[in-house]
Amino acid sequence: MKLSRTLDISLKKMHRSEFLKLLKHEFPELTNDVNAGQGLLHFEVGVLKKYAQRAIYDRDREKFLKCLQLAEAAYREGNATLKDAIDVSFVEELEFTPSPKSNCAWAWEMMPNTLKTLYIAFHGSPKIKG
Repeated sequence: MKLSRTLDISLKKMHRSEFLKLLKHEFPELTNDVNAGQGLLHFEVGVLKKYAQRAIYDRDREKFLKCLQLAEAAYREGNATLKDAIDVSFVEELEFTPSPKSNCAWAWEMMPNTLKTLYIAFHGSPKIKG
């Protein structure tokens, strides 16, 4: 699954308002939660993280992939502030620890290398059991 909008950000870096527009377009069901972030980017990115985490717990690969695509695009194309928010409030907060009802190895395997590198830099390594 690909994001429905193409990012036309060739020379300039994506900033908060562009990210939020894309987030709300791709995930309209998150609009109220994003708006409740009161203009605080880390809270707004945290809404995407919670949605991605729910996708992991629900084993919803399609939804998780779409979250990853948006997060990776925002990190790759974002300005320094957006990159920091994706790193701290999305990547570092994801949990891949398996539970009795859920094996999370599939989710780790889906992570783009860019995001895996950020995760490992913070956590050392994922606590995953296949």
